[in-house]
Amino acid sequence: MIRAVPYTPLWLGGALWLLVTGALLYGTAWQLYQNFLFDHHSQSTVGTVERKFMQVGQGKHGKTYTPCLDYRYQVDRMVAHGQSTVHNDTYSAVSEGGDIPILYLPDRPAHHRIDLPAENQRIHLLTFGLTGASLLLSLGGTCVLIYQVRRNKLNRFLLTNGLSCQGIVTGIPYDLVGKAQTRRYYLTFTFRDNQGRERTGSTWYLRAGDEERWREGNPIRVYFDPGNSERFTVELRAL
Repeated sequence: MIRAVPYTPLWLGGALWLLVTGALLYGTAWQLYQNFLFDHHSQSTVGTVERKFMQVGQGKHGKTYTPCLDYRYQVDRMVAHGQSTVHNDTYSAVSEGGDIPILYLPDRPAHHRIDLPAENQRIHLLTFGLTGASLLLSLGGTCVLIYQVRRNKLNRFLLTNGLSCQGIVTGIPYDLVGKAQTRRYYLTFTFRDNQGRERTGSTWYLRAGDEERWREGNPIRVYFDPGNSERFTVELRAL
């Protein structure tokens, strides 16, 4: 069964896509810039672990425990204090009162990172994840946007230049959508094209409550491409 060509308003979805993509690209650029600074301009020192502790939270399946460290380090005469959530390997590798390697930026000594393999790997994974998500969202969103623009253009073409005929509603089925299994109704219908061939189609999902306006056997206005009657759209107004 062929689905009618719908019209999709793009301003809300497009604005949301631009907002999310822009925020993700900004976050990716900022992370790459920070990596560049620490890779090329940082200096190292040795700090002291003051406290190891588990931060207790509440998850879906009960309590969660996140390893954390309090530590201090000195740059010239300045003593800086830090607190970080860390990888389990980092938590196991250090002890209270023991040393912890630190990277810091000379012009901003308080801006620092723990220089241990597990922490460096976390940063690399974060950077890789942000970069991949940015590219995927940008390319995927662009493809979806282009597809919807073309579909809207086809919808307008069919409404203005397509042949019009009267179809007949043959059913009002529904799909169960989402975790809540919400009923989303749509119409199925038949119509005859300019060659006398019977075509069977379906609409997009109706707005909630609109299914009450339709009955089997109701007429429905169909607009189809005279050169290809498998391309069609409908007016969802009961005749």
